[in-house]
Amino acid sequence: MSVIHDIRRVPAFRDMKLELDLQMRLDSNHRVWVIGDIHGHVATLRALIHRLHLEKEDRVVILGDLIDKGPDSAGVVEYVRNHPQIVAIKGNHEQMAAQSLQGNTIELNPTWMAKGGASTWGSYIVAAKGDLHVAKLSFAEDCAWFSDLPSHIVLDKWRLVHAGYHPRINIEDQDEKTLLWIRRAFYRHDEPIDEHRTILFGHTPTRKFGKGGLIANSKHSLQDGRPAWIAMDSCAFNQTKPCLTAFDLSSGDITWQKTLKSEYWWLNTKLRESSVAEHFGLGELRKRAKKVVAAKQKARRRLAMAGIYQTVNSPISFRVVKRKLPITEEKNQPSGIYHSDSVINHA
Repeated sequence: MSVIHDIRRVPAFRDMKLELDLQMRLDSNHRVWVIGDIHGHVATLRALIHRLHLEKEDRVVILGDLIDKGPDSAGVVEYVRNHPQIVAIKGNHEQMAAQSLQGNTIELNPTWMAKGGASTWGSYIVAAKGDLHVAKLSFAEDCAWFSDLPSHIVLDKWRLVHAGYHPRINIEDQDEKTLLWIRRAFYRHDEPIDEHRTILFGHTPTRKFGKGGLIANSKHSLQDGRPAWIAMDSCAFNQTKPCLTAFDLSSGDITWQKTLKSEYWWLNTKLRESSVAEHFGLGELRKRAKKVVAAKQKARRRLAMAGIYQTVNSPISFRVVKRKLPITEEKNQPSGIYHSDSVINHA
């Protein structure tokens, strides 16, 4: 059954303050790196950022699709939102996820759930350790953040966008749905869409250009010799050469990071997304609980083999013990006080 898209064609949004900041950094010879789709691979993203050796004034721009498909989308969003040097633009997966926020409630968008959203929602439940209320609060806050992300970034020599631009629409009049969803009409166009700027985009995996695990360049060039566009989605879950790629706008340098083996989720499921999607993360929570128990048992066995035995100190407790004592007569010294129960009286 086909999935019906319910996405309004709202005007594309630019963050002028962000664009000015990035351009000033480029003009000051600082590095601005661009990274393609992450899709929930937080460990691989961390490894790539480590490889970039960022200096204080450097920045990283992620071309959308932080979430869905991979094992820990909630972790990716948390990492990006809390990293002072990373910014992001909106991808079509963020756009779909944001539609789940309806007023003050969460109503999971069915289109999004059919396109990889189940793994993202499962990752939020795992992050909340099974607490559905906490998961909803966290997801709702992130959905609001998704909604406020810019649709694209325009610099002096570059355009950064998730999917591309429609060649038959004025480039300044593009709507957000086009910028986040377009494919062939954009990259098959036979001349540059912006004669002065190279367009960096994600969304379409580079294996579709015969460049699996690499970036792909347009066959058409600008007047300065640069390609009309550069495709950045080298695909973190490409089964042949899974990786993330970063491109330095200031120098043209490229850095690759192979997807870490711990995030090879496609080997453990028949789904088209991580197994965290199964039962919305509850299965993953059970696996983690079993691993914790197994780790504790293994540690105890190793201690026992080393001759060290774990002892448990129980809390201090008291109990009443009834004992039968022999009856003895107690002879008191005369006090001068007469009492009917006194020993003197019974003498």
